[in-house]
Amino acid sequence: MSMSEKEIAAGNDEQRPNETHEPKIEPKIFESGYFYLSQQINDLRDRMDAKFDRVDAKFEAVHKEIKDLSDKTDAKFEKIEDKFDALNKWAVGSVIAVLIGTISVIVTLLLK
Repeated sequence: MSMSEKEIAAGNDEQRPNETHEPKIEPKIFESGYFYLSQQINDLRDRMDAKFDRVDAKFEAVHKEIKDLSDKTDAKFEKIEDKFDALNKWAVGSVIAVLIGTISVIVTLLLK
């Protein structure tokens, strides 16, 4: 152990049990290391943004397709409702015609 390391160790108040009195030497990260790390983080962010953009685009496409299918289904149900409405009108008209005919026959028979 060098003289400077011994001096650092002597001034170290924070000692852990079962540790030697040798100082813990922390690795130094130079400015270029921070710059490189920053570039990697930015690159990761850009790649993740691109992936999320692709997912969003696919989601929008699926959402549009579902909406189109929903609109088509709604249109078909409206056509079916229109047919049932027409059928109901025809059925009500037929019942009224039969009732009027029956009443006419009864009135005719009673007035004879």
